[in-house]
Amino acid sequence: MGHLTHSNDSNSNSNSNGNGNGNKPARSVGTSSFSSSTACEPIAVTPTTTTTAPTNNKDNNTAPVTDPESAAPVESFEEYPGLPRLDYRILDYKVKLSIVVFLLVAESALIPISLYYGLTLHTTLRLGIIFAIITAFFGLVTGIEFGLRCLKLILKGDKYRPKNGTKWSFDFTHWTLSFGYTVMTGILIGASIPHNPLVRPLAIPVSLFLIQVGSQLVWTGWMNKTRRPAPCKISSVEKGERVPPLVFTIVEDIVGVDGGAGAVYRRSLMARYKASWRFRRMIATQNWFWAVGSLIDGIGTMVVIWTVPEAVAYGVGWGSPLVFVTIWTIITVEWVRRDLRNEKRLWAEEHRAKASSTEMQQRM
Repeated sequence: MGHLTHSNDSNSNSNSNGNGNGNKPARSVGTSSFSSSTACEPIAVTPTTTTTAPTNNKDNNTAPVTDPESAAPVESFEEYPGLPRLDYRILDYKVKLSIVVFLLVAESALIPISLYYGLTLHTTLRLGIIFAIITAFFGLVTGIEFGLRCLKLILKGDKYRPKNGTKWSFDFTHWTLSFGYTVMTGILIGASIPHNPLVRPLAIPVSLFLIQVGSQLVWTGWMNKTRRPAPCKISSVEKGERVPPLVFTIVEDIVGVDGGAGAVYRRSLMARYKASWRFRRMIATQNWFWAVGSLIDGIGTMVVIWTVPEAVAYGVGWGSPLVFVTIWTIITVEWVRRDLRNEKRLWAEEHRAKASSTEMQQRM
């Protein structure tokens, strides 16, 4: 899901400018709080400068709103006036990203599977010792990453925190991961304690986490579609404002904290979300895409775990989520690239049409 965010917005801008830095002067647009429009309808933005987003026929029933607390201007494209710019290039972090992704894949699939089958088939160690070794590796990489994001949110002032975030409030993704990892760790420890460890429960942690996240995606997608107010603060969205799809929140938090983009990216992402109904539609679509996929894979894998032999169940439980995430990520990257290109192209066409119409009216 993180691929929704980083790569192609700045990359597309770089291509249109003729260099990788986007050296043309930037414009600014302001941000505002959520209106009651649907995920695909526009949310009008009151700018902090003279630049405004182009209007379209979906804007007629949406009144402008302002949010003084988030009135800091954000950059917009020179060639797409009024479209907030997500100034974050994933290619600038490709080495770090590659290392982290490899370590996460190793921790969440490769190490458990290789250790389980390698030690059970080629050693005389009893299962209790084997699973103690496997459990010792689980959470090593994620624990370090989790600790680093804790320090960023606690010690770095408001550089990485959500809008109006406090020192100990963290962000919504942090609490989601905390709950999920606590449950997963509890299962691994509890099921490996007996003299004869419970192999099937030891195979379900990742699938259970997919079910948790999938359920949250469905809940936030439904809350957003039905225009429900947030029952609590959800990262930069205050209590009482309209609930955003969870994909939006995950992108905001992961790129803002783990990706190092900070509060500036959080503001830019929110401004883009409010200014462009096509961007909102893309976020909503990806939210349901990942929700359905996570639940199908999570529930399906759980069913298989409890119906096949234990020796097979363990490999399925740790391997199936990796296959699912890999396929969904590849599809998401290409899908989002296409949607972002179309968004910019249609935004430019609408802006030119509006400018031509204004010029004709002035001549008349």
